Amino acid sequence: MPKKKIDPTLTIEEQIDARPEPKPRKHPQLWQSYLLWDELMKLRQRHTLRISSAERGKSQMDAQFERDFLDHLGVDDNLELARKMMISYGKATGIWEWTTSIKGLGAGGEAAKLIAQVDDIARFETIAKLWRFAGYAVIDGKAEKNQAGEKSHFNRNLKSICFCIADQFIRQQTPGYVDIYYAEKARLRQLYPEAIKQDGKNLFTDGHVHNRAWRKMIKQFLADFWLQWRIAEGLPISQPFATKKV
Repeated sequence: MPKKKIDPTLTIEEQIDARPEPKPRKHPQLWQSYLLWDELMKLRQRHTLRISSAERGKSQMDAQFERDFLDHLGVDDNLELARKMMISYGKATGIWEWTTSIKGLGAGGEAAKLIAQVDDIARFETIAKLWRFAGYAVIDGKAEKNQAGEKSHFNRNLKSICFCIADQFIRQQTPGYVDIYYAEKARLRQLYPEAIKQDGKNLFTDGHVHNRAWRKMIKQFLADFWLQWRIAEGLPISQPFATKKV
């Protein structure tokens, strides 16, 4: 990767501050507490992987040293503190009560992460814009995917959070949303009793049907989330909402 060129006409102070203006945020403390949680989680994951590698004989590192380091830093305790901070600031948003009333989101952690990523629902005039931001847009009739060598067009962290939320809906058998999942699986299986091959790809396998039903479920949740938050903020709702296709 080529080194970034330094403008010799700038002072050291100007070079340090020659960064883009910070992105304005409606809920900055919620975002900061999310970043703290995310940093601690990544730290914990790195050291947990080292412990696993050492125990499997795949590393020369000492597993107990890694455990002692995590304990000394109090990573688990600080993760819990960061989670509680996220929840505390999340409660100040207009969508909190609706989101945490849903089975699987009541603990507040995933709800806080979701709200932190979206931040300001006023930025999304239509549900299609939120779907695009979350990585659930349909481009040229196909689900959007990252292309090699291209910058991602959606928020990967938000998509990961949505995946965890959908997983909770399945695990907790969340009324309404899990019904969408099972209904879509049944519909697709009725249309395609057996897997088919098209353009060299295996379609409507059990995994493919699961993914499509999963996608429809989370898109409906995001649509409801968008609608409820826009209503709570007194923001206009685009065209007859019930006609929108997920």
